[in-house]
Amino acid sequence: MVTSSFLPTVADVRPARFTESKEQPKRAELAMLSRLFEGFADGVLLLTQEGSCLYSNQEGRRLCRVLKEGQHSADAVPLGVWLMYRHMSESRSLFGDEALVPTQTLTGAKNQQVRAKVQWLNLPADPEAYLLVLLEDQSRSAQATALLEAVRYKLTPREKDVWLLRYANCSYKEIAAKLFVSVNTVKRHLKSISAKRMLVAED
Repeated sequence: MVTSSFLPTVADVRPARFTESKEQPKRAELAMLSRLFEGFADGVLLLTQEGSCLYSNQEGRRLCRVLKEGQHSADAVPLGVWLMYRHMSESRSLFGDEALVPTQTLTGAKNQQVRAKVQWLNLPADPEAYLLVLLEDQSRSAQATALLEAVRYKLTPREKDVWLLRYANCSYKEIAAKLFVSVNTVKRHLKSISAKRMLVAED
C-alpha cells in the first residue's frame, strides 16, 4: 500500500514556474506546451520521471483537487494518478518506448468519476521522457452527450432535465426529488424519451 507520505508533490498543483534547470525541458518548449495545454477541455499533468509535477493546466488542477479529497497531503499528486505513474515507470524496463496508454476511471469527491490516461511524452530538444496525464471529467462528458441527444431527439425542456439527470446516473427517486415531481412522472418522461429515440433510430 502506498501512503501519502510517499506521494510526489505537485507544488500545490499550481502551474510550474519556468526556472533554468538541467532536469527541465527548455524554457521555450515548456512555455509552448503550457499555452497549448491550457486550452484543452481535459485536465493535463506533465510529470517528470521522478514523479514530480512539472506542469498542470487549470482543469488538471481542478480535477486533482476533486481526486485528492481525503488525502492527508494537500500538495500531493492524487493517489490514483501516482499509482498509474508508478506502474508506467516500473513497466518501462519491460516495454521500453512502446506506445502504452493505460486508462483507468478514478473516483473523487461525491463519487465524481474522472477518467485518467497516461503515456510517455518525448520532447525533441530534451533527452528525458516525461509522463503526460490526461484527466477527463466523465460527469461533464456525460452531460455534453445528454445535451446533444436532447437536440437530436427533439426532447421537451422537461424531458431534457430528466435525461440530464438520468445520464448522471440518478435513480428515478433522485430525479423526482430534484425536479419536485412524482416517480411516475419521471417514468412517463423516460418512456416518451425512449419512444423518440426509437423513432430516430428507425429513420
